Amino acid sequence: MSVTQVSVLALAIGAVSILGPTQQAQARTPEPVSAPASDPNVTPYAASFFTEFRPLTALDMIGRIPGFQFDGGTSGRGFAGTVGNILIDGERPPVRSDSLQSILSRIPADQVERIEIVRAGAGGIDMAGKAVVANVIRAPDGGLTGFVSGNLQANTDGRFNPSFNLQAQRQFGGRSIEAAFSTYGGSGEDYGLRERRTPDGRLLLLGRTDGVFEYSGAEVTSVYEGPLAGGRVRLNGLVEYNADGYDGVDLLLFPTGQERNLDDESQTRAEVGVRWSRDLPLGMTMEVLGSKQRVWDEEAGEFDTPDFTSQSVNEESRGESIGSAAVQFASLNTPWGDVAIETGSEVAFNFVESATAFRFNGSPLLLPGDDTRVEELRSESFVSAVWAPQTTLSVTAAMRYERSRITAGGSGGAAETSLAFLEPRLNVSWTPRPSHSVDFRLERNVDQLSFGAFEASAAFATGVFGRGNPDIRPAQTWISSLRYERVFDRQGSIVAELTHEALDEVLGQVVVVETLPRETLSRSFNVTRNVGPAKRGTARVSGRLPLDKYGMTGGIASASLQVRKSETEDPVTFLERRLSGEQPTSWSLGLSQNLVRQKISWSVSASNGQQSRSFAPSVLSSFSSDPSISGNISWRPDTKLSLSAGVNLASDSERRFTLFGGPRDRSGPVFDERSSDRGNLSAFVSARRNF
Repeated sequence: MSVTQVSVLALAIGAVSILGPTQQAQARTPEPVSAPASDPNVTPYAASFFTEFRPLTALDMIGRIPGFQFDGGTSGRGFAGTVGNILIDGERPPVRSDSLQSILSRIPADQVERIEIVRAGAGGIDMAGKAVVANVIRAPDGGLTGFVSGNLQANTDGRFNPSFNLQAQRQFGGRSIEAAFSTYGGSGEDYGLRERRTPDGRLLLLGRTDGVFEYSGAEVTSVYEGPLAGGRVRLNGLVEYNADGYDGVDLLLFPTGQERNLDDESQTRAEVGVRWSRDLPLGMTMEVLGSKQRVWDEEAGEFDTPDFTSQSVNEESRGESIGSAAVQFASLNTPWGDVAIETGSEVAFNFVESATAFRFNGSPLLLPGDDTRVEELRSESFVSAVWAPQTTLSVTAAMRYERSRITAGGSGGAAETSLAFLEPRLNVSWTPRPSHSVDFRLERNVDQLSFGAFEASAAFATGVFGRGNPDIRPAQTWISSLRYERVFDRQGSIVAELTHEALDEVLGQVVVVETLPRETLSRSFNVTRNVGPAKRGTARVSGRLPLDKYGMTGGIASASLQVRKSETEDPVTFLERRLSGEQPTSWSLGLSQNLVRQKISWSVSASNGQQSRSFAPSVLSSFSSDPSISGNISWRPDTKLSLSAGVNLASDSERRFTLFGGPRDRSGPVFDERSSDRGNLSAFVSARRNF
């Protein structure tokens, strides 16, 4: 029997159970999905564990769990491609745009009964390919709770940037209603120097940058949970608006004159999501998820120099609709250990519609791909099994089969592509002794489709133009990782992880030459294509050391280091290089202390600067910055009030790009340009009051 047939059979069982309710599925206030406390793959942290740290939110509590590394998820394909490593009462929120960090910050700490750190699907928990997840178990019927908070940031430019948050939740009779509102706004200044020289060192341009950027936004979210049709339903809604603008002038000292850059962007996002779950006969459970998202983007820009004027206007609308259903069967007791099986299916529809208008020296500039519509219809089915041959060993195996049809049309051309992928996954979790765990993961992932590759682009400053490509496939990655974790001294931990990624059909840019309609001369365009394979290796190690034994009561020293090496073939020069935009090394250091008697906590931290390089057919660019330092202090006199203050020192940075006369494999550099930006010092004060 195929995976799809198994999924259809499981969904049919669920439909029959809805039409004929059983005693198991009567409407009730359910116990949250939780793993057995006796399971060695589950580490429970009761609310009392966090008392000395005076947390205000579930997010504060998560940050105090030794060895746990928060993962907010990604923007991958479907529900399965975006999940993080956080569960709320054993389930994942159905809205993709509402971040896990925001959801956790809206859960008051006094409404959390415990947090379970779960490995390898213990107790039937859906791990979704994660080695470790945190399951936040809330107290039922907590009454009316909420918070109000405000933050004010000031920087060395003399500008003040405020933000405000308000949230309220009412739990009653197995139901919960939640609403939240947040808003922010601010501005800053951009100062820097700009220098352009020929390869032999001759000065071509020298200027000083003086710009102002502004930003603002607001978000409203709402949640309802309660009984429905013999099960439980969770409804989520989100509306978000943000806008930003930039007005910058480069005063040219050589040659004289000025360049002006104007840019205004706005985005409106709306999303609704639903999750419905219910017990079925024979110990089975069913979950149905649905989500619909729409996004509207608008952007207008101008770039004027002594030599030319240019304008661009872009309007883009995109959407995503997802529906999925899964059935988890009762655990089977076999002579070789317990086995839990789950199966399900998902259907998704994505689209992007974009229209862009360019003008150069007052005349319209038509580019292939300046008017496009892309649609993707995708379906997938999966089956997974969790096998626990021993109490200290668990194996999860899953197979996902995906089919999709991508259609694209517009001024860049038309294309239709049908794709199919098998995506296996294997997770092995071993607990050789208490406080020690080893996790192995092997899986194949398919990336989200790069819709931006279908659209035209124009960089008037360098004269590089891009055409849309209607024939793009999503990249695929085989990932294998080995992770070791040790927890000690209550707050101490060591985590080490090795990851290897084998990527296929990665995206890269090449040059094409074509003659546009109603033109006689050919032009060169950059175009994004699937260019071939790549590989990437990553080593991570992090640790937290309690300092009580060393005379600093409540102190914790923390450190992390990540080293990454990647390799691919440049599609222009055919030479080996690292992947574009990769950060080879990153690190962080931290020192914090919790003063229980004074009800004060403080921390200082430092992190690496950025060192990255990007590769385009006729441009090499790089960005570098020095390490940054931050510090903060919080006073929490009771469980309801928090007052905080902090400082952050952003370091100086430098951007550099080299423009070539054509493709880098057969043209020399025309000029090298460097732009330096001054770092700044910012400080903030914030207050939060729970009720």
